[in-house]
Amino acid sequence: MKNFLIILKDSEEENVSFAKKLIETISIKGGKASYVVEPPKTSSDMIDVPEGTECILTVGGDGALIRASKRTFGSNVPLLGINKGHLGYLCDLDEESAFSAIDELFSGHFDVEERMLIKGRKSGCQEEKTALNDIVISSENTSQIITLTVYVNGTRLYTFNGDGIIFATPTGSTAYNLSANGPIVDPKTELIVMTPINPHTLISRSIVLSENDEFAIELNPRRRHTIETALVSFDGQSPIELFPNEKFYVKKADTKTKMVRLDKTNFLERIGNKLRNV
Repeated sequence: MKNFLIILKDSEEENVSFAKKLIETISIKGGKASYVVEPPKTSSDMIDVPEGTECILTVGGDGALIRASKRTFGSNVPLLGINKGHLGYLCDLDEESAFSAIDELFSGHFDVEERMLIKGRKSGCQEEKTALNDIVISSENTSQIITLTVYVNGTRLYTFNGDGIIFATPTGSTAYNLSANGPIVDPKTELIVMTPINPHTLISRSIVLSENDEFAIELNPRRRHTIETALVSFDGQSPIELFPNEKFYVKKADTKTKMVRLDKTNFLERIGNKLRNV
């Protein structure tokens, strides 16, 4: 890899200066690079990936990497994250290791992993949205619980009261799913983790199901004369509203995201190192 696009989470002088140093390093070694600042988080604008780009470097944290994967969707260019946040499970690099990693990328000492995506849509709507980490259904009013009925492949699984539910990819198992006491799974696997958020019952637990399973979640009305709505978010963004008696469908997406992996350590060892540094 010798041709790069660097995506910055913002235009702060520190980040721009860092990007320019990276570009200079790449240029000295005979490569080519440019940088762009990602659009506002509330925007759905895509980022143009120059022809010939072999790798996208994101500067920020896990959120910046996830947003970049969405904004460059369809380019088929693998991503590599440089962490400048507090804790990055998805980012292989930090500010210090980024420059030495350029040599590894130039020499081909890396792997490219394909990461599974999930997609979802509301009943009566054909538009689907994808997520790299998770799709979360939660109460629109944070002070109220909601009642959800979960179906798997058309069969009712259970109904529970709680704060919501998480559908996580293997990549997203270390995100919100982890903080909700869901299981950690290897990001190279293909499966869907379903984790209730603060369920008010003893029988609702995280469930790991096949990549081929399809879920339907129905928002049940709880009180007469009161419309209690829920929000469905995709990687923490692009929320849509779900009304009582409506269903939301979740399943594996047809496409995948590519990520560059430089770290040769075992996945569980990497996670252990991250958790010990929290």
